[in-house]
Amino acid sequence: MQFLSNTHGCEGWAGEMAQRIRAFDWSNTDLGPIGAWPSSLTSAVQMLLASPMPMVMLWGRDGYMIYNDSYSVFAGGRHPYLLGTPVELGWPEVADFNRNVVNTCLAGGTLSYRNLALTLLRNGSPEDVWMDLYYSPVAGDDQRPAGVLAIVVETTEHMISERLRQELTHNLEQRVAAEVQARSAAEEQLRQSQKLEAIGGLTGGVAHDFNNLLQVVAGNLHLLARHEPDNAQVQRRVSAAIAAVERGAKLTSQLLAFARRQPLSPAVYNPLRIYEGLGELLQRALGETIHIDVQLPQDPWCINVDRNQLENALLNLAINARDAMKGEGVIRITGENIILNPPDCAGKSISPGEYVRLAVTDSGAGMSPKIMARAFEPFFTTKPDGHGTGLGLSMVFGFVRQSGGHVEVQSEVGSGTVVQMYFPRSLEEPQSPEAPVDLTEHSGGQETILVVEDNEGVRTAAVELLEQSGYTVLIAEDGDRAMLMLRAGLQPDLIFTDVVMPGRVKSTDLAEWAREQVPAVAVLFTSGHTRDILSSNHLLSADIHLLSKPYSPDELAQRVRSVLTSRILQ
Repeated sequence: MQFLSNTHGCEGWAGEMAQRIRAFDWSNTDLGPIGAWPSSLTSAVQMLLASPMPMVMLWGRDGYMIYNDSYSVFAGGRHPYLLGTPVELGWPEVADFNRNVVNTCLAGGTLSYRNLALTLLRNGSPEDVWMDLYYSPVAGDDQRPAGVLAIVVETTEHMISERLRQELTHNLEQRVAAEVQARSAAEEQLRQSQKLEAIGGLTGGVAHDFNNLLQVVAGNLHLLARHEPDNAQVQRRVSAAIAAVERGAKLTSQLLAFARRQPLSPAVYNPLRIYEGLGELLQRALGETIHIDVQLPQDPWCINVDRNQLENALLNLAINARDAMKGEGVIRITGENIILNPPDCAGKSISPGEYVRLAVTDSGAGMSPKIMARAFEPFFTTKPDGHGTGLGLSMVFGFVRQSGGHVEVQSEVGSGTVVQMYFPRSLEEPQSPEAPVDLTEHSGGQETILVVEDNEGVRTAAVELLEQSGYTVLIAEDGDRAMLMLRAGLQPDLIFTDVVMPGRVKSTDLAEWAREQVPAVAVLFTSGHTRDILSSNHLLSADIHLLSKPYSPDELAQRVRSVLTSRILQ
């Protein structure tokens, strides 16, 4: 009976490859005519044709290829050329691999590979593929290995999908790790911010009360000095006491800066003017052995800040840098226009947007992570006793935050420190600096002033100082009594009022009454700090006049004269 003449219902025996095998001229191969094939070969061929798995027979030492329909799909463009072709000629790019397969199996061995990576030529181009391969010897009629039966399953799509899954999983793990790290950093920033906020609330309240005490002391000291102008001993001791009051005032000013309760007078400012007003002062403060390297962009964005406080912050940072370098080296002050995206703001106290980043860099001793975590705390310092209050960085922190920005420190032990301040960009044009008005010769007057102050010591000293300047002074112990006097017909030229007082009528109510008068009555506020009554985040508007406590007689007289004069000019 002719080979495969009866399919017996088997689809594989009736398929394309069964027909091609019957029609192929095998007499030109070592297998000889199909009718003379040994029974072992015909049985093996029938078995592979019936299998749905991609299978190929490599017969004899040359590995003549006989395969089924499933394998023909895998063979692609090489089908039907592979039929009856030695395996090394059919797959020349993996000839060495297949030679080893044939030799191993004809010696009685077996081979198997899971997801084996190979490079095969497909459509004339090399292509990376992955295969599951299983090789077993096939016995001839003499029971010796005469050929190799191979099961060939391509797993390329599975491997590509698996690699993609692994990459996605890895990327996801990285993203999760990054998110966890960012969240941990943000939580740590929040804890630190809450701690500093709590300390700020305490220090701000203490500074406010302390400024009132200082004002009483300072006012009476100045009155005493005026009362005893010819007593050298009194003048010497009063001067020493006033100097101590000024040191206390500076201390409270730094505390208020940290607590973000200092009154700021921001204006649109071009950072290119930084060194213009600060260079000489910096060089004098830092000494000749320090070189200052200022690097600013040619066209920096403008920022809306209190210029005096910005210069004070840069001066504090430069002095810290000098001390870290033991008085010798280069301090770099740099500026940069930057755009912060949402990921850049993780853990920061600012929103995405356009910023100007000002940085002060030194090459000093640097800080450990433990010290860096406390760098912004008030009174924390690593300097020896008597060489610093520990309020420099605290003041910088408070000023930058109060200006709507963010400050951060980068430092390594032995590698120096970088303090970076971020300020929001202002799209307004910078204002031209106004020439100061000289009031030294016009610090007194004959106008009527209503002094509204609940602290008796402060009130008494202020009234006497104003009366000595020639003014007519009326007093009210709080806002309620002041409003009764005003509604009863009192028409002062100026209301000099404390900001925070007991009672229902606030200082802002008195200012509202003053604005409604025709002509308007001038108002000068005074306070240890402004809280939130006069300003938004303690940023004073141009029409608000504030004299911060403690003040000297000259500061009081000049500020009163200035406010009265500006009212006349309006």
